[in-house]
Amino acid sequence: MENPVSTLRSVNMNLLPILAELLRSANVTRAAGRLNLTQSTVSGSLRQLREIFGDELLVQRGREMLLTERARRLVPDVERIMELSGRLFQSEQFDPLTAATRFRIATADYVSALVTSRLGPAMQDQAPNVTLTLTPTPGTSAKELQLGSLDLIICPNLPSNWQACGIGRSDDDFRHEIFMQDDLVAIQWRSHPSGGKALNQKEYLERPHAMYCRTDGHDTIEQETLTRLGLRQRTQFQVPYFTLLPQLVVGTDIIGLVPRSLALHYVQIFEIDIFNPPFELPTMDLVMIWASSRDAFPDLTWLRQMVRKASSDAVAATYSNHC
Repeated sequence: MENPVSTLRSVNMNLLPILAELLRSANVTRAAGRLNLTQSTVSGSLRQLREIFGDELLVQRGREMLLTERARRLVPDVERIMELSGRLFQSEQFDPLTAATRFRIATADYVSALVTSRLGPAMQDQAPNVTLTLTPTPGTSAKELQLGSLDLIICPNLPSNWQACGIGRSDDDFRHEIFMQDDLVAIQWRSHPSGGKALNQKEYLERPHAMYCRTDGHDTIEQETLTRLGLRQRTQFQVPYFTLLPQLVVGTDIIGLVPRSLALHYVQIFEIDIFNPPFELPTMDLVMIWASSRDAFPDLTWLRQMVRKASSDAVAATYSNHC
């Protein structure tokens, strides 16, 4: 296996920002302008990059240039390397007003739905050049947090969720914080004959259900609870997003289970009735997880503060509107 240090020493690292800009703009002239370099310099760099990668990277198609398949595959890795390089050489201070940091958070869809309503305006005001990418939690891993390709994982504070990420709660390589408490409630169409009424267990189980399901194969809180209690319901739909369930129940007999914060958020949009299911469910505390090695990074400290405040504000506003 080739030594990575030897590989780096054999490559002119000044080509990296030029490669990044060429991949972004797919245009030599435009890349030269953005880099404040001459067109001939960028053209010469492109020739060197083609030789290094053994690929044309940019090909002429009519009046425009297009990225090759190899170039398209390079884009996410090059962007991440540029970001990490910037972090490596930046000072220990972090000024969100001037920063152009790219953050990546893996989280549940319903957390994204709640938080972004508050996080968007706050970031535009406080960090106009900061970029935030939200991705689903299934498929995320401990390694991504340690490598810095992922900044934060937000998930229910349950053993199966920790296990799915390959992280142990007592693992010293990671830090975590429970920042939001929630519980699951049932929803149905507000105009249904049983709307506003309590359902007994038999009525509840005989109705068709729409159920959130995890794409990593692990059981959800709903599935675990039904199994533990020996109950069987008629599940008609299984969907990978909590945010789809309020839409599914409207105009039907269907019942769904969603986090209370999400139900209160969507009761203002959809005609849904919120009620407690006829059996006890565990609470769903949400936890933020990050790498211990990056615990004191000023930019990540700021990010956690932003998520914490956005979550608190979103939940407070949701409950206030419902009262």
